[in-house]
Amino acid sequence: MLRLRFLSAFFGVPVLLAVTIAGGGWYVAVVIGGAILASLEMFSMLSVAGFRPSVPLGLGLSVAIVLAALTTDARVMPGILVVATLAGLLLMMARPDANGALVDWALTLGSAIYVGGTMHYFVALRWLPEGLLWMLLVLICTWVCDIAAFFVGRRWGNARLAPRISPGKSVEGAVGGLVGAVVAAILVGPLLAWVLAATGLGPVNPGGLVRLAGLGLVIGVCGIGGDLMESFVKRQCGAKDSGTLIPGHGGALDRIDSVLVAAVGAYFFVVTTS
Repeated sequence: MLRLRFLSAFFGVPVLLAVTIAGGGWYVAVVIGGAILASLEMFSMLSVAGFRPSVPLGLGLSVAIVLAALTTDARVMPGILVVATLAGLLLMMARPDANGALVDWALTLGSAIYVGGTMHYFVALRWLPEGLLWMLLVLICTWVCDIAAFFVGRRWGNARLAPRISPGKSVEGAVGGLVGAVVAAILVGPLLAWVLAATGLGPVNPGGLVRLAGLGLVIGVCGIGGDLMESFVKRQCGAKDSGTLIPGHGGALDRIDSVLVAAVGAYFFVVTTS
């Protein structure tokens, strides 16, 4: 299993980094594709658990929320949510069997907002003036946090972090992950800024080490929280993995659960400390 995880990361990480660096339409297309895959996995888990979400509506809402990051019109997002909410109610009202329809309506909207809403910030963060640096740091710090938490927890883990949600995670592992994320931000941030400036990929000013440390801490905390959130969803649905897309990692959602919430935290940290 560990070998499969390594091979998947070995081939997948360079591709993801390359797409992030490329930006533009290719980046948006990959984010939309990820949102569709993750949403399909969410709806599949819900269906196996006995619920009946509206998959077409959920997919459309998830993609629309992601694309809303490309506009500065503040009226777009509320409009998307209101239209989807009303459309969902109409669809549930039209079902021959209305048993559990209200729960299915809420799960359709909630799942789409969870996936599309978090991936919205993949685009919003990347589109900031120094967004390439911030998005790369989100990816790198989240990966370092995951790796450090895994090995520290494996070696010294004793106290359970959230036994009812994810029994395998330890407090020691979480602390190791947070330290790893902070150290990665402090060490990699200035290096990335220099490389991006030297290669002409944009003016870059990451700020001082205190800001980078704070960013690393936020990414680490949000990443661990995102992992636990997805574990909670899987446990509620009785699923071990969200899917089987990536060998050794499960589904797409299993691979990006930490990054989803980390991107949200990083966005608000960056814009409030600018």
